[in-house]
Amino acid sequence: MKKALFALALLLIFFLPLTISYHAMTAKQNAAAENGAASSAPYDYSTASTVLSEATGRIIPAQFLESLPTEEIDGMLSQVESGSGIIKGANGESINVMLSRFGNEIDGKTVIDLGSNGKNYFELGFTGDMNFTEEGYIMPHARELANGVLDCIDSAFKNVMKSVDIMLVNNEFTYSERGTPMANKQYTFRADPDSVKYLTLLGVDIVSLANNHTYDYGHDAFVDTLETLDNAGIARVGAGENLNEASKEISYIINGCKVAYLAASRAESIRFTPVATKDSEGVFGCYEGSEELINRVAEAKAKNDYVIVYVHWGAEYSTELTDPQKELAKKYIDAGADAVIGAHPHILQGMEIYNGKPVVYSLGNFLFGTKTLDSGLAVLRIENGNISLKFMPGRQENSEVKYLGLDSERDRIFSKIIDISPSKIKIDSEGNVTAG
Repeated sequence: MKKALFALALLLIFFLPLTISYHAMTAKQNAAAENGAASSAPYDYSTASTVLSEATGRIIPAQFLESLPTEEIDGMLSQVESGSGIIKGANGESINVMLSRFGNEIDGKTVIDLGSNGKNYFELGFTGDMNFTEEGYIMPHARELANGVLDCIDSAFKNVMKSVDIMLVNNEFTYSERGTPMANKQYTFRADPDSVKYLTLLGVDIVSLANNHTYDYGHDAFVDTLETLDNAGIARVGAGENLNEASKEISYIINGCKVAYLAASRAESIRFTPVATKDSEGVFGCYEGSEELINRVAEAKAKNDYVIVYVHWGAEYSTELTDPQKELAKKYIDAGADAVIGAHPHILQGMEIYNGKPVVYSLGNFLFGTKTLDSGLAVLRIENGNISLKFMPGRQENSEVKYLGLDSERDRIFSKIIDISPSKIKIDSEGNVTAG
């Protein structure tokens, strides 16, 4: 009996470690098999596409997601869960920018890549009306100066125009040597095509043609205007050979974000300037009964991170806003606009902050005629998803525009703007405009 027990003990001592080792190895192999099965399971691109589409308001193709590392997709899904406003990829670019690259949309004309400015913000500059017409207005004075139009603009304004990332002005005239003045129209403007050089020298990147003087000299001058701007590398919005071109946004990629510009006009009670249609040229109109601009804002917002709307509207030389100005500004923002900038009245009008988005109803004349008028330049800064407004006050006088640097001069204009604004705003000593 003792011998049997002794033999059994020897067997246990010898085989038990082997048995334990075998079971451990088997468990490890089973775990590895399970992990392998999990890692080889197909990634759920369809669900990811649905989640990101709902979050961004645009269709995110599964093919686009399949081109990305799954870790990057998971990172974007995490941003959705955390409520991030703009969904970004691993390289810091928004999903709208990434889709533009994926779809080869960056053509340098309708989608323009400016890269990074090396800062954690970018700035967009705006002026009101500019006019280089040869007869009267500012050009006789400009021609007497060493640097022409450049010497008509205060260096403080020129420095800002050149330093902002994107600069827009209202180009309220035609560039041509052809055409005839529109019949029965009191004021018609036509400039030497060579004067487009001043836009380039001032740092202007894009102009609005949605105004009541873009067609002053008819078809030939209108076509020349489009071609002159195109040849100079100045982007344009608000007019074109048909409605599709006139209403199309111009988008810029800057610091990993995509910013769209739209422009439209409702300036004329008696319409001399043709409104573009599906088959005919003209400006993009936003007159009574038209929902086209509202629709275009919504469409642009679905493809861009920010949408800027520039509108030609209001009553000339009146600080009183029209009902359509006040109503439409809010509708454009409700549709997705991040800022609304206006022109046409030739004088400054009020401002407001609606749902956190700035509205500048009229920037007045920047460099337009010989009258003495208050003026200025607006700068939007976009930083960490927030948009802020700064106003630089100026005065158009003796065919030049001067920056008002004295405290008393600034305070006068700031107080005036506050008084005529439709809702309470504050403007600090630096020109920063906030809700009151």
